[in-house]
Amino acid sequence: MKKSLLSIPAVVAIALATNQAAAQPVAIGTLPQGSLAYAIASAVAKVGTEHGGLNMRVVGTGGSNVYIPQISRGEVAFGTSNLFESKFARTGTGNFPGRKNPNVRIVALLMPFAVGIMVARDTNITKLTQLRGKAFPIGYARQKLVAVMQTAIFNGVGVKESELDGVPVPNFAKAAGLLAQGKLAGLLLAPGSGIVKRTAARRAVRFINIPNTAAVKASLSRALPGTRLVLVKPHKRFVSIVEPVYLVGYQYAIIAGSKTSPDAVYKLAKALHGNKKALAAAHGIFRRFNPKKMASVTKVVPFHRGAIRFYKEAGIWPGK
Repeated sequence: MKKSLLSIPAVVAIALATNQAAAQPVAIGTLPQGSLAYAIASAVAKVGTEHGGLNMRVVGTGGSNVYIPQISRGEVAFGTSNLFESKFARTGTGNFPGRKNPNVRIVALLMPFAVGIMVARDTNITKLTQLRGKAFPIGYARQKLVAVMQTAIFNGVGVKESELDGVPVPNFAKAAGLLAQGKLAGLLLAPGSGIVKRTAARRAVRFINIPNTAAVKASLSRALPGTRLVLVKPHKRFVSIVEPVYLVGYQYAIIAGSKTSPDAVYKLAKALHGNKKALAAAHGIFRRFNPKKMASVTKVVPFHRGAIRFYKEAGIWPGK
């Protein structure tokens, strides 16, 4: 009987294919395509897949109030968020009023992030107070965090939502489209996002300054703990920043649920820590990513045990 022998390379190829087929997709929930959050999640998924042995897939949704509860329930493995929103989710406050998601955990702190109020460049609006009586998005049924953040900003300058000509929108993608059509005076966005670039291609835009005052800082501290005002200067990557402006800055993060596999969390944390160049190649915002600060201790939200395991091995865990 004639036997067929396979070469060692062929055997290895079959084994790799089998392992690849056996790998179950691991979801990372985030905001819709075009958002900076989606771009960040895509970079994380790419590195987690290529360097962490995970089969990661990005799932864009209408908003974090959709996917973060899914993470807490164990239906989605990972997600993008920030420290104050993660606290809101755990405690049932902010954009999660009365709906606690106690199983949210931090996997990695990524980089500083900034958002602010963007208006059409051809308007004479240069101050937040000039938005009184102007058409402005409210509600954000699927992105409630945006409503919480813009309220904190407006409260700091003494503008009430009732003083705006409120236009209910489901999310910032819809609001950006309305701004491009001339149906809104402004909206809250991040200057480096794809949505800003697409909007600017249809109608020139610019971010306006958030006053660096005690009143604004107090409003942000009360409503958005851990945020601060940061000065953002014009840069070739920011077509919407035409002069130095203060925006709201905060720490962006990758989160997981307590039910997410500790091994999967360990692998992702290790992949992110060791591959800054790959992350930066996927999206330029990761040039601000500092792997040594991935595990900075925060009392706001606990870290996932799988992440702690890696950070202790890497010698960057500051806890006991």
